[in-house]
Amino acid sequence: MLLNQHFIIQLFLKPQMLFALTEPERSKAMVVLRKQKVLAKLAFLIFDNSLDEQLHEKQLVSDEHALQSDKKPLSVNEKPLQLDEKTIRHLKNALKIAEKQKEQVFLEANEISHILKPVSEFVVFLKGAAYSLNHSLAGQGRIYSDIDILVNKAQLIDCEQTLALHGWFGEKISDYDQRYYRKWAHEIPPLAHIHRGTIIDVHHNIIPIVSNDAPSASVLKNHIVSNKDGIQTLSLPAQFVHSAVHLFRNEEYKTAFRDVLDLYFMLIEIGADNLSDVLDVAEELGFKYEVGLALRALQNIFDLSLPTPTIDLLLNKSTLRVAFDQFIFAKVLLPQHRLLHCDATPIRYFLATVRGHFIKMPLHLLTYHLLMKSGRGIIEKIFGEHIFTPKDVQSNDNLSPRK
Repeated sequence: MLLNQHFIIQLFLKPQMLFALTEPERSKAMVVLRKQKVLAKLAFLIFDNSLDEQLHEKQLVSDEHALQSDKKPLSVNEKPLQLDEKTIRHLKNALKIAEKQKEQVFLEANEISHILKPVSEFVVFLKGAAYSLNHSLAGQGRIYSDIDILVNKAQLIDCEQTLALHGWFGEKISDYDQRYYRKWAHEIPPLAHIHRGTIIDVHHNIIPIVSNDAPSASVLKNHIVSNKDGIQTLSLPAQFVHSAVHLFRNEEYKTAFRDVLDLYFMLIEIGADNLSDVLDVAEELGFKYEVGLALRALQNIFDLSLPTPTIDLLLNKSTLRVAFDQFIFAKVLLPQHRLLHCDATPIRYFLATVRGHFIKMPLHLLTYHLLMKSGRGIIEKIFGEHIFTPKDVQSNDNLSPRK
């Protein structure tokens, strides 16, 4: 059986297709799925195929593309007879890692919310952490490397100082990078806990403030919800919009398929009948185009039953712009690995990277930024990587948080 991008995608619609592979083919599939950071997601689907009912209820897929299985759902203690021991071990270990991360996120979220509540109007958890905290479908089997939070920009300094008092410190970066974060970005430099090593990204907006499209904090506040423990996230429709914005305003697409799966499972949970909620949020925040790209990608990749005329209206840019983006994203959003038979060309990834940088900041700032980074990179090659690191940071390496 040919292990290609289409087959990897189909695994998340029909997980039992994994059983049809030979043992060597399954080993290759495990490598690809782990590299794409979606192995635990597939493990969740294999051991809990109750999603089939939700797919039908939400009216997003046909019988042909539902999660098909003629077996009852498996528990993690049961052995699928069609799978070899090695594959079972990989799947269960991936689930254990994902569950461990989920437990850690709950612990960190409670502490961060507790210590920042007195100094911040809101502390909103974003992206992967939010999916887990809400026990959403996108959070099942989800892994991530950091925790993203959103705070009020007016209280950003107070939040940073409070976090420092509780063991969260910035990593070593140059003065230029510090200025980049403080002046142009939508977040401060990453903070790592001095003992636990957990990394958090503290945002004050969901896209860089130098772009002309950054929504105001007052608009974002309209979509904050709290769970029973008082932990704040964005509403599910707003999470979908934010995920679309993050994906289609990015410049890195090596593991974009994981983000596509996030959107897929969020849309399943939202349902076709409530798609208007997503569209309302997209219009209020000013991200109709990004949501249009997301829906078109989901429609094409997973063959979802989505209203094409609505998507066409969301793609409210010039014909050339839409065609250009469709050319890029038709390939770069698919699973990527050298073991797969991929037909995407390097030019698409180059264009996606350039596109992402151009969207993040105006041309004159982007030119300045790229010249500075390139020049500093050359100097670091000649004189060493710490040439631009402040001396007080260099002399206190033993106090810096581990990565």
